[in-house]
Amino acid sequence: MKDIDSLFDDKKLKKSVKKAKIKSTLRIVLIALIVFICGSILNIIISLKLSEKKYEMDEAYIKLTVPNGYISESNDIIGFLGGSGSYKIAKKIAGTSVILEDRLSLFGVIAPINYSRSSGNGYHTAGDWPVNLWENGYKKLRFFHPNLQYKEYQNDLANIDKIPDGKIIEMAISFDKPYKINDLYTIESELKPANITWVWLNEFTEEKIKEYQYEIENYDAKATGIYAEDTIGISLYNSHDLTTSSYVEYYDEILENLEKSYSTEHNKLYEEIKSKGKTSSSDAEILGVVLQGTKEDFKNLIENPIIKASSFGVIIDPIY
Repeated sequence: MKDIDSLFDDKKLKKSVKKAKIKSTLRIVLIALIVFICGSILNIIISLKLSEKKYEMDEAYIKLTVPNGYISESNDIIGFLGGSGSYKIAKKIAGTSVILEDRLSLFGVIAPINYSRSSGNGYHTAGDWPVNLWENGYKKLRFFHPNLQYKEYQNDLANIDKIPDGKIIEMAISFDKPYKINDLYTIESELKPANITWVWLNEFTEEKIKEYQYEIENYDAKATGIYAEDTIGISLYNSHDLTTSSYVEYYDEILENLEKSYSTEHNKLYEEIKSKGKTSSSDAEILGVVLQGTKEDFKNLIENPIIKASSFGVIIDPIY
């Protein structure tokens, strides 16, 4: 009889142990599931914040380096505490959004590793100015600082007849000397009927000016000039938007973008401006502009005395 009772006790014990194991396993699975869900949510929150911060840095960089440029589309893939994405650089030409280039964006505590190959964009024909192109084949703008004496100046206005009729043309104009904000109305009158869409400001570090001077003295005449990515300016829907009053708001936005940008050159310029003090509206100098117009508009500017240099940019067919 005792043997039978002992047998039942063993069965009860095994059954209890089995139940306890199942409960323990379920508890572990439940805890793991909760940790996984909470961890995933936390990872998404952190990654989205990192993505937003990287977008702000990219956006600031594009606004500073591409006259009238902006990010038209951005897509991110979230990984572990970070991720990767892509964005499109665009600019408005006569109301048309022109996609210049697609770029990759990496972000995170430990950013993903990306390996890519590129053959570069551009070409150089002997005796001509080198041509630097965006990924989608559009020309990049080049400027010439009025306070520097170049051996030779680019003059794309002289080639305006080579452009087919009916095209909308973007052109970088470098002035013969620095002008003040109050001169902008007179400048606009001089450059009509082409439209001013961007104004180039004299904002460079001392180090950068010395670098340009060295290039002038030691490089080939046609290996000089300043690409738009190294300039600082203000995008305008209307040239009347820039006044001594509105300048302060535009300038503060530039400073904000210089601080946000991932470029070390931008960060250096930001620190130098903060050290020396902001450029006031009365001291601000306009070195050039970006114009948009037709072939006939630009023909009127040939031999204009305030134009020291000119460089073609994006050229497109009108949408209407």
